[in-house]
Amino acid sequence: YFHKRRLLIGGAFTGSYLLLCKYATGFKSDVVRLGVAGSLANMVCECVFHVIDTINIGQGPRLHATLVQEHVPAGQQIYTKEGLYGFGRGFSACFYGSIFCGFSYFFLYKYVKLQLFDRFGVDANPTLVFCVASVFAETLTILVHFPYDLIKCRLQSKNYIFKYKNLPDAFKKEIRTNGFLGLY
Repeated sequence: YFHKRRLLIGGAFTGSYLLLCKYATGFKSDVVRLGVAGSLANMVCECVFHVIDTINIGQGPRLHATLVQEHVPAGQQIYTKEGLYGFGRGFSACFYGSIFCGFSYFFLYKYVKLQLFDRFGVDANPTLVFCVASVFAETLTILVHFPYDLIKCRLQSKNYIFKYKNLPDAFKKEIRTNGFLGLY
């Protein structure tokens, strides 16, 4: 039942998200189109590298790790201990977080950049405008991204301590236990 429900909810969200991406190509606003494209690109990159991230987090800090010496045996250990499911720990936080963060960053970057050029016109220094837009967008995006990353890392490494059932449960427990600021 648990996995069927998770697949149903994940499938419905993914289907809706992909439809939104398809329809976004016809949006008149460049800002929204860039936000949707950025969210799709960010999601693909984060999800593709999730397995490597899981292996790295499982290994903890180390110096001079090489693929053959440490990563392959660590991956084999995860597979032996937990099967394919072990590589998927924290995937929902990675998936949903990357979509929201990708949209936030690219939307805000383009929006702030256009606002600055509209406000200061041709006299604006493009390098300064790009820098201000990037810093502003990245700062606000980190506020969205950090809670998802915190939950993802805990699901990947220390869930035996936190005992999160899923992503919504993780957010509820974290807020109930440590307050909203506990996500940061």
